[in-house]
Amino acid sequence: MAFEESHAELKEALPRFLRGEASSADVKHASAPLGIYQQRNDLFMTRVRVTGGHLTVRHARALAGIIENHGIGYAHLTTRQDVQLQDVPAEHVLDVVSDCSQHGLHFRGGGGNTFRNVLVSPTSGIGADGVFDVLPYAKSLTDIMFTWDKAFVLPRKIKIGFFASPSEELNAAVQDLGFLAKEVDGKLGFKVYGGGGMGRESAVGVLLFDFLPADQVPRCALAMTELFSDHGNRENRNEARIRFIVKRLGEAGFLQLFNEYFNQLNPEIWDFPAWQLDVSAEVAALPSSVGSAEVCAKWVARAVMPTRFGDDVVSVRVFVPGGNLSAAQLKALADLAEQCGSSFLRLTPTQDVLLPLVRRGSLPQVYSALQAAFPETDVLLDSLVGHLVTCVGSTVCKIGVLDSPAAGCAVAKRLDQLLAERPDLDPAVATQIVDAIRISGCPNTCGAHVVARIGMQGQKTKIDGVTEPVYRVFVRSDDELGLAQPEEDFVKEADLPDKVCQLVLAGLSL
Repeated sequence: MAFEESHAELKEALPRFLRGEASSADVKHASAPLGIYQQRNDLFMTRVRVTGGHLTVRHARALAGIIENHGIGYAHLTTRQDVQLQDVPAEHVLDVVSDCSQHGLHFRGGGGNTFRNVLVSPTSGIGADGVFDVLPYAKSLTDIMFTWDKAFVLPRKIKIGFFASPSEELNAAVQDLGFLAKEVDGKLGFKVYGGGGMGRESAVGVLLFDFLPADQVPRCALAMTELFSDHGNRENRNEARIRFIVKRLGEAGFLQLFNEYFNQLNPEIWDFPAWQLDVSAEVAALPSSVGSAEVCAKWVARAVMPTRFGDDVVSVRVFVPGGNLSAAQLKALADLAEQCGSSFLRLTPTQDVLLPLVRRGSLPQVYSALQAAFPETDVLLDSLVGHLVTCVGSTVCKIGVLDSPAAGCAVAKRLDQLLAERPDLDPAVATQIVDAIRISGCPNTCGAHVVARIGMQGQKTKIDGVTEPVYRVFVRSDDELGLAQPEEDFVKEADLPDKVCQLVLAGLSL
């Protein structure tokens, strides 16, 4: 099926909905596989795929224009490196899909029982600790999977990720199919996990290969997709993910089944990866006219990261409150990246934006440019408010249970007090705290709390006969490859800030 044909059902269902001839459930049947969902306020969210969070300057400007042209509320950056256009009026949805598609921005597989956006290390090809650049493999695999219709009519979603650094092994292990970069005797390849996942009964996956040659990635992905299509539970949605096949067969049985599918596929050497990216181009030095303020030393400690291009070239993390950007802000970031000599931005699983390559000598100008572009928005992490990773919460999501962003705000205010009381701490501690905490407003784990150092899962339960909003707190040690483990007792929503503050003090040795 051609990509454009994937919109056919939506083009039929949405006009009927607008005329009052179809229900929102009818629309969801057509829109969910495209990642288009109605919100609690009856407006729509449209999820744009951005493979590996690699957003070109051209695409960022196109999205900004689409937001402006269609009266869209804002762009929301997700923990899976997509861009969600939020608060889209129903009558504009088809035009938004059409405009995005014309710019090469895709929706197919944005939701539903499909092959979802591929997660990639945001610093892949840039960071100092990566084994090699894994983004080309993710981009090329996406192109291959898009030609295979079976990947879009699965029992449930399949999530694939590529990770460049050994420190990201857990991230690879909790994917339905996770690839961790590895080099053996000068040959590039991957350590591969399968059957992991987050959500109901989150699980670390099975080790499929200690080393898989890189050109065999498509064979591996197609084998897993075939296995899932044939053996996933199409009767019970709650047990339809790949990890439930592992649970049913056991690790040994699952590994044997996977190898049968893998060995049945043609072992040809693929032209892979077909997509390439040169990130070693000359990095521009910003002219002094952009800004001349002295760099805030605290900001440098929080936001600046080394790259593989030497001490003079760094990456700058732009902390985006709530992961939400207006059209003007998105365009400003695109302009700033281009001024620094880069043709792209990177979206991170922490719902932030990475300016990938910046001359260290240009940091004063970047600092001033960010202040000018975001006069009323804290993108410098002066406060933790708005910067703890949460799902969108029950005020937006129709299946949400608690307002996780509000809980995140309350926790952040308490942590701000803690940092104010401890001026002796390294400013980088603020970034460590932001990266340590994840909050989900329900058991669906959209905030990825089960892989956080400190995670929280919202729900409602009866306490002394009264239904109360509570959080189950999860804690994970970095010492082993495993998920965060839940503490026994629930924490009332009002008590959550103090509880998290205690865990931060203990866990981060503050």
